[in-house]
Amino acid sequence: MSETFDSVYPDFLRSRLGKLVELDSRRELLTLFSALEHFRHDLHQQDAGVGILGVAHRYVAGLDLFRSMGFWLVNPEDMSFILTVASPEGECGALQKTVDQQIKAGRFALALRRGNPVMFGMDGDASSEPGLLHALSLSKQAVGMFCGMLHREAAPVQEVAFSLLTLLLGECADALATLRKTKQLTNQVETLSGLLPLCAWCKKVRNDSGYWEQIDKYITNHSNAALTHGVCPDCKKGFLAGVSPKL
Repeated sequence: MSETFDSVYPDFLRSRLGKLVELDSRRELLTLFSALEHFRHDLHQQDAGVGILGVAHRYVAGLDLFRSMGFWLVNPEDMSFILTVASPEGECGALQKTVDQQIKAGRFALALRRGNPVMFGMDGDASSEPGLLHALSLSKQAVGMFCGMLHREAAPVQEVAFSLLTLLLGECADALATLRKTKQLTNQVETLSGLLPLCAWCKKVRNDSGYWEQIDKYITNHSNAALTHGVCPDCKKGFLAGVSPKL
């Protein structure tokens, strides 16, 4: 993770949202826009997914909507969700259980499709806790998930706070997707710029798994290059040397 940041803006979200309902809220709005710009900056200063989620956690906490919350990252290997950042730590098990139940009930799929938070436990039953699921996604492709358990008492200007939540989580998803793409490109550059084990006779390349494969297949699998095939002048000359011209 990049070195930690020290910003007053998450605390601004906690203390100043209520000011937006006052008659003269222009100063509060300007500070809010500044907070969002600093949020984007803080996100893109991170060099790991856990760092990005750590920044998002701090700002979302500033909305003062949730008594507990968790952020999950998608494992690209099997598309499972991995709980990566949560608070308080003692709620991790309960959050995971809640998320598993809500995914099974189809609420995450609904949140992914809508691009907005999906509420649960809002039926007034004292035994069920209110909360929400929110996908971290770009173009309906999930890179993670957020789950928050709401305070029983409504937060100040709750409707504004929910809109800000969607904005913050959208920026978080964008930062995660950008980081993933950057790492993919970096890996491709490192693979193609390093030393390749090349057979001196057949010109096959040994891949990362220790198997030998055709160099054109290797390049296709490890870069965005699209290969076409032709015949160089020397090979063409050698191929035609043994062919008698037709009379």
